[in-house]
Amino acid sequence: MVRIDKKTYQVSEINRYKNKTVKTQIVIGFSLRKDNYHILRLQNKDYGKSKRWNTYTISRKGTVYQHYDDSFHSNFLNIKIGDKQSISIVLENMSSLIHTDGDKYVSWLNESCPKKNVVEKEWFGYYFWEKIPEIQLNNLVLLCKKMCEKHNIPKTCIDFNTYHKNINKFKGIVFRSNYIEDSNDINPLIDIELFNKQLGTK
Repeated sequence: MVRIDKKTYQVSEINRYKNKTVKTQIVIGFSLRKDNYHILRLQNKDYGKSKRWNTYTISRKGTVYQHYDDSFHSNFLNIKIGDKQSISIVLENMSSLIHTDGDKYVSWLNESCPKKNVVEKEWFGYYFWEKIPEIQLNNLVLLCKKMCEKHNIPKTCIDFNTYHKNINKFKGIVFRSNYIEDSNDINPLIDIELFNKQLGTK
């Protein structure tokens, strides 16, 4: 069972739409920022009135934060049909990294990643990635199971994390990079086959 913190980073009604919608998908994304910097940015974006919030965030320590009730939606994808039908989960992770001449590993925003958290793997023109902690992945599985059961979403994850023009028709778990063609919100460190086994996908 996953514990959910509904208070620490709860947002107000102005940060999401007022009407409840039927959910057919869970969309997984990465924060592309160090630690909780993506939350701090959203809290100040548009003078605190931003509607670009995700529904849940899972920290690197595995803490699950709920930002608003998962029956509602915001403009996480900024794609109307996708946002209405999905519950969005963001993992704190910088994703792709650059190895500098000074032997540092930095994100696209020049945020530094500790060397112990760097994984080397060539994929899509990148060579270094921020490691995804086991506890973070475990709680992602638990949260997805909980949301699938609550909203009657199939417990199955799409088997690729790159763009597909008809991704809105898929019922189950997808990635933000499935929706956005030029997205850098991709990470090859999620073992999708294992993820599906953990979800109980037949």
